[in-house]
Amino acid sequence: MYGVRDRVCASGLRIFRRQLFKKLNPKSIIEKDDLVHHEYSIRPDTFAFKVSEDRTRGFGKRRKDGDNNKDIDSGKAHPFQKVDNTSSISTTDSISSTSFNPIQFIYQNSTNYPFDVKSPQQVYNEYPLTTSAKLSRLKSRPKRVKMSSVDFIEDSLYNPHYGYFSKEVEIFHPDKPFNYNNIEDVDEFMESWEQAYTKYDMYQNTTRQDQNQNQIHDLMLPTENKSTTTTASKYASMAKSVYKQDIEAAQSHTKSKRSLQLWHTPTELFQPHYGEALARYIIVNYKLNGSYPYHDLVIYEMGGGNGTMMCDILKYIKQNEPEIYSRTTYKIIEISSQLAHKQLSSALRNRLTNQGLDTSKLEIINQSIFTWNQVVDSPCFFIALEVFDNFAHDLIRYDNETGVPYEGRVLIDDKGDFYEFFSPQLSQYSLAFLNLRENGSFPILKKLNNFNSKWNLTKTCFPFFNKDLIHPLEHSTTKLKWVNRMLPFKDNLTPGEFIPTRLLQFFHILQHKFPQHSLISSDFNYLPKAIPGYYNGPVVQTVLQDRMVDVSTYMCYQGYFDIMFATDFNLALDLYKQVVGKVARVESHKEFLEQWADIDATTTRKGDNPMLDFYTNVSFMVS
Repeated sequence: MYGVRDRVCASGLRIFRRQLFKKLNPKSIIEKDDLVHHEYSIRPDTFAFKVSEDRTRGFGKRRKDGDNNKDIDSGKAHPFQKVDNTSSISTTDSISSTSFNPIQFIYQNSTNYPFDVKSPQQVYNEYPLTTSAKLSRLKSRPKRVKMSSVDFIEDSLYNPHYGYFSKEVEIFHPDKPFNYNNIEDVDEFMESWEQAYTKYDMYQNTTRQDQNQNQIHDLMLPTENKSTTTTASKYASMAKSVYKQDIEAAQSHTKSKRSLQLWHTPTELFQPHYGEALARYIIVNYKLNGSYPYHDLVIYEMGGGNGTMMCDILKYIKQNEPEIYSRTTYKIIEISSQLAHKQLSSALRNRLTNQGLDTSKLEIINQSIFTWNQVVDSPCFFIALEVFDNFAHDLIRYDNETGVPYEGRVLIDDKGDFYEFFSPQLSQYSLAFLNLRENGSFPILKKLNNFNSKWNLTKTCFPFFNKDLIHPLEHSTTKLKWVNRMLPFKDNLTPGEFIPTRLLQFFHILQHKFPQHSLISSDFNYLPKAIPGYYNGPVVQTVLQDRMVDVSTYMCYQGYFDIMFATDFNLALDLYKQVVGKVARVESHKEFLEQWADIDATTTRKGDNPMLDFYTNVSFMVS
């Protein structure tokens, strides 16, 4: 989803990116079971533990030759691990030795190693592996489990009970379309847009405020009564005091409708012209690809929002191609049950009726595209606007010496804290992505010896280059080796890379379930403020008291943070061709609209065109 102002470009025109506003829900902000105080803590991504998936191995044993797990010893102690004389770990693998090692002594006594005397492998083996599909049946956030990074991100965003997109949704919708020909310039347009926010202004809800105060009282008192021992640390007392103040401030804050999930899309901002542009594209290609007049026009839209795109497309077809309109069906695939119910009950069908459109042309399918099991044999158009950015990604790190890929796992302990583990056992789509990339137009391994790769390696040795733009396999192995030796937090693994495995899965579904589809997709090709330390990292953000807050890790309290990934459209195009076997093309947002939109209708009196000039970090991919 696209959103409110993020930055000002060189031309002075403001670029917009999505900003989702969420209402603070007191019942899920603080849970009684989560009231655990850490006198000092570590970040979820401080450590990267290398582990094996084989639970049957004995400590200190080796696997057969050729096994990817052979370099991982279940009993090998971590350099920060405390010494346990009663442990079954062999003395040769223990961090203790007959000679005194001052560096290891410092590590053991001054580093917050989270597992005390247990090795990472021992801890990893204690927790069962789960998936986002299994977690969708839970009404509370999981503990004492582990899952892949892609499942953690998907659960955080889409869990039907506590996921980010399961909460109340509000899509910015102006009361009437902007008349751009009567607007002086882009500055006046911005003022008109701000005025359209009046219906999202402050509101009071005294009942909820009373409930908030009762919730604070109920949460604080049991915590004090439960505790039979108190800490003498002044920092602990200060932390608890600040903690209580934060709760009271959050609950007593007067909320506005802007604190809801308020989505901003070009479909709404430039209605009806944006939808009409897609309608022109659909009609022309419907006639050219041989479907007309032998097949009906069937349009699927993934994530239909409040139906503005649907209404604009159908209205244009009815006015300009009435014969095609009579044989048109519009199907919305909506994952959110709450939003689907809202659509079914009133919003979409009422909008169709109010605009003189036939409600029988609409079908709402309340199902995730990733669980789609029906084959659509007939030709169809598949619209996927602003959905790629919330496709979950897998996290990969590579062994610094061998280059073997390790897939990320997120372990959630009994307190709800997160830890990163990495296993050589890759999922089906992680392995498929790595193979497809190497066999496509953008390989990594094949170019490691060229000049650009060697220049990237050189840049990773200096602090003033942005290393997050350099692929992990192009980093200096010598530097990483020394860093891991002096600060062994990452088990001699490279920086992480997020790979678009859900996007790859989506292409597989298009190939097998919609074999005659024509794809219309668009999304961000770049997002600012991505989390540091990762290649192709996401932007992770939430709203606190009507202000957008960016955070620096994806392992956040599930359901309170939007996790967005930019799309490498050149790579996506290459994957689409390999998987689906269809010819597609990538165009900038401006190029697509210049060809298919009514440019004059969105031009101001001074010649500015917000529809073309905004969203410069967005691309279209069509087939």
